[in-house]
Amino acid sequence: MRSKTDRSPLGHNVAWAYLALGGVMTLALVALRDSDYAALPTAVVGIGAAVCAIVGRLRNRPQVTLPWTLFGLAAVAFLIGAVLRQVLADQPLAPLADVATMSGYGSMLMAYVALLRRRQTSTRSLHEIIDGVILVISVAAFAVVTFTIPTAAALGLSLFSFVQGAYPVVDVLLLFVAVLLSWTSAQRVPSFWLLGGTSTFMFIGDVGYAYIGTQGRLVGSPLLDLPFVVAFTLFGAAALHPSMTELSALQARPVQAWSKARLAILAPALVLPAIIVIMDIGPASSWLGAGAGLGVTLLLLVRAIGAVQDHARSQQGLRHQAMHDSLTQLANRASLVEQVNNLIRRAGQQGDRVDLLFLDLDNFKLVNDTWGHQVGDRVLCGAAARLLAITLPSDVVARIGGDEFVVARYVAQPNSGSGELLAAQIIEAFQKPVAEAETDLVTTVSVGLVRSARVATAEGLLRDADTAMYRAKAAGRGRCMVFDSSMHDSVRHRVETELALRYALERQELVLHYQPIVSLQNGQVVGAEALLRWAHPRLGMVSPLDFIPIAEETGLIVEIGEWVISEALRQLARWRTVGGAAERDLWISVNVSPRQIRDATLVEHVQAELARHKVPADKLVLEITESAMMSDEATSAVLLQRLRSLGVTLAVDDFGTGYSSLGHLRRFPVSKVKIDRAFVSGIEEDADDAEIVRAVVAMSLAMRLDVVAEGIETEGQRGMLQQMGVQLGQGWLFGRPEPAEDCTFVTRQPARLNSYPT
Repeated sequence: MRSKTDRSPLGHNVAWAYLALGGVMTLALVALRDSDYAALPTAVVGIGAAVCAIVGRLRNRPQVTLPWTLFGLAAVAFLIGAVLRQVLADQPLAPLADVATMSGYGSMLMAYVALLRRRQTSTRSLHEIIDGVILVISVAAFAVVTFTIPTAAALGLSLFSFVQGAYPVVDVLLLFVAVLLSWTSAQRVPSFWLLGGTSTFMFIGDVGYAYIGTQGRLVGSPLLDLPFVVAFTLFGAAALHPSMTELSALQARPVQAWSKARLAILAPALVLPAIIVIMDIGPASSWLGAGAGLGVTLLLLVRAIGAVQDHARSQQGLRHQAMHDSLTQLANRASLVEQVNNLIRRAGQQGDRVDLLFLDLDNFKLVNDTWGHQVGDRVLCGAAARLLAITLPSDVVARIGGDEFVVARYVAQPNSGSGELLAAQIIEAFQKPVAEAETDLVTTVSVGLVRSARVATAEGLLRDADTAMYRAKAAGRGRCMVFDSSMHDSVRHRVETELALRYALERQELVLHYQPIVSLQNGQVVGAEALLRWAHPRLGMVSPLDFIPIAEETGLIVEIGEWVISEALRQLARWRTVGGAAERDLWISVNVSPRQIRDATLVEHVQAELARHKVPADKLVLEITESAMMSDEATSAVLLQRLRSLGVTLAVDDFGTGYSSLGHLRRFPVSKVKIDRAFVSGIEEDADDAEIVRAVVAMSLAMRLDVVAEGIETEGQRGMLQQMGVQLGQGWLFGRPEPAEDCTFVTRQPARLNSYPT
């Protein structure tokens, strides 16, 4: 047995078939108008409309069923009213027909309201109510003058004459609600148009009955029921059509309070009271017209005031949105600049100053990457709450982007330490953990502080405080740095260096120097390390310590690193071509930056350059620092394995300065370990350094890794390293880094070695 949820929605053809049935009933009513069966077509479509409401609700399964239940009850009430009107004509109980019909109108109105509640509009409440009341007052006054008073004159003043004039008013209200439904519907589906037609034909039918009342008749020709037959037909089709589910769905379509469509509805209603007065049917009509005009005017005034207030609130909301951060509700950058400039102007007049603190949460990216952006947003909101709790009401607190906050304080001259005191309070507050993501997070903060000078701007203070904040981060994070003029020179130098570095490759200012790597057993040069140098035309030879960090930070290191690999392989190929057997066994060592390790194109570039210069892959050694490999173990392991599969040799550079764990290195396909010069330089005087080197060598040899010692400058250092079992050495003792054209080590005889016991 199929459950209710297994039933498929009705098809379009069912609704159109019911429309066809309604057309047949319309023709039947015309044909039977003079017979005793004249009421039969109306009864058929009336019952059919109620059945369609039930069937459509069950089969189409709209999100809300209440409107269609109410529509079905309205159809039943209308049908009962139509039957009673025929049966109880000229009887004392005749008003029961109007009771039933009015109940149907009430049910239909509630059904429309239930559909309207599924619309989400910003002006759904007050304006709709006022517009409806304006229409009701105007149309009611016109209906009383046009229908009620003439009916009372013909049949006597009674409840019947009043009801006859009320029907058109109710119909107009239904049409107005249908129009509101149209304005607030994202799509006007067939069910909507069918329901609109239902209300329209009911209005036409009620006007017809109201008219015969003015003629002194209670019952007219059965043809007066034709509009109701059409209305019942349209309603039944609306309930059966599958689009009734879309009409019942939750929708959002904002409607302007004073749209052209609304004015088109309201304008005739505003004119009706004046028309009633002009008609001058009698004293009653004049009073009705004047009263209706006064009521409409007052309502229009209330509506206008409400619209103005809504506009003002909207403008205030837009300004608040434009001047505040949407997440923390703190001032944004635009608001901060405006307020700080005002404080600077006031401070200049009073001889005071403004202290501006630029704050950045330390390692905030790790919070987003580890626990997600939702936790990150809560941390930012918590940071805003902490700042508001610490600062004064007169302070300006802003979030200007990401995890960057700014606090500006007006400081009178006697209170000279206010900025430093506030910074200390902020740093202390941010050292307390934040409970998030099943753990306690500690998000320390780095602070840059700047004080306004005699001539200052908000943008200038922000720039200087930002500079000081980056100095605080470089100094170890979780601290405050006060801006001074020397920072300008540092920033300017860095910017100039970065700009010049961007053109260094294009202008062929970058060069490679080569330092020999020798066998400590026989002094034979077995390899060379390619070291990058920058021959700046104005500054001379720029130290790698000055430009490599900038290249790494800006991403230029990827392009520069590719050039280094290409140039080193080109030079090695030349040495192999012009040299002898020793040169053909020579290998070249190249440093690879952390950014290159994360760049998947590195493997393809190395493979292409080895093929282009016809250099065997095992003659290329790529040196990677421990920290670069361990920063993203999964990515590094995959890329290094791909390089190793090419035949390239991999070496760990500067061992001892990073994680210093050979156990970690077992995950990577490395073949060489280079001991950092910081340990080599002290092995003759410092026993601890000597023990560290001895331990590294022992573990490396146990793991079948070659050991290269950097920074060898004395014969004593070489002797000790040789005794410890180090195979390869590099340092000034064997040669300084030199341009390729000055490298004589490729043809130099092996260095004479002193004999050390092994």
